[in-house]
Amino acid sequence: MRLSKVFFITSIFAAFLSFSSAKATEPSDTDVIVKVNGHEITRENIDSTINMMLPLVTYHQTIPDAKYDEIRQKAIHTLIDNELIYEYAIANKLDKVDKKEVDKQLKEIRKKLPPGETLQKVLKRSNLTLDELKNTFKKNTVITKIRKSKAEEFKKNAETTVTEQFMKDYYNNNLNKFKEPERVHLSSILIKADPSGGQKVWNESKKKADGILELVKSGQDFAKLAQEHSEDPTAKDGGDMGWAHVGSISEEIGAAIEGVNTGEVVGPVMDMYGYHLVKIEERVPSTQKAFESLNIDKLKTELIEKEKKEAMKKWLKGLNDSAKVEYLEQK
Repeated sequence: MRLSKVFFITSIFAAFLSFSSAKATEPSDTDVIVKVNGHEITRENIDSTINMMLPLVTYHQTIPDAKYDEIRQKAIHTLIDNELIYEYAIANKLDKVDKKEVDKQLKEIRKKLPPGETLQKVLKRSNLTLDELKNTFKKNTVITKIRKSKAEEFKKNAETTVTEQFMKDYYNNNLNKFKEPERVHLSSILIKADPSGGQKVWNESKKKADGILELVKSGQDFAKLAQEHSEDPTAKDGGDMGWAHVGSISEEIGAAIEGVNTGEVVGPVMDMYGYHLVKIEERVPSTQKAFESLNIDKLKTELIEKEKKEAMKKWLKGLNDSAKVEYLEQK
């Protein structure tokens, strides 16, 4: 059974320019990573699935090994779930696909091929047959339809479950999720330091910031000093940074102003830009939102989506629990 091509073919055709150099091979004992009720998932399947997932999570940037391992595990679980979904479809006689749907996909593939390339040539070079490609499209179509129909079923159930009382119970059990975060009104004086300037440059910036802090302590007006010395765009406004939620402030400044009273000045606070003197102009503490003040339609939509996802996860877990899944790779 050449099951290894189920995702391999799809991903390769999605990136058809690289398909011409692909070498399709029969699964061997050495490259079979997982067996799902006897059906093989190979390293080739996993790598192809990862290649489809990577652009969505990395934006073409290099990712650390730990993140890659996480993506790889997700790819493996996706392949396992899809195999089990297909078996579910067969068992429930839901695996019928209109020939027109497959033909439409073949037509789309032909449109994407480069000038001078033909589907027959690509298949021959890759040691694949047209029937194998059609079967792959059929299988993937079935899996997609089952996922969609289950999602619709679970959403319909969730719409019945998520009543006003359900939302109130969720609110009461998750009060921390319904808080208006603390807000602060800050003013700042920034003395810049060139990150590549070396310790001497940073020491000079620190010394200048210390000197301005002494002027503040002597009673000079913070806003006027900001206009005269700050190298931040807010200098023209007397260093006024406006209002912000505490969680949206830089980690360094957020830590420095924690517990500081209104009217006080902290610093110099060092960050990647240089040294800051920060004045706490006003504070508004965190407050609990009343249930009546919430956007009920928004909350209902979010909870329906949450219940739908949890139901899908539970259903897939049931399929996994009743299956024989063998992990053959030793890490």
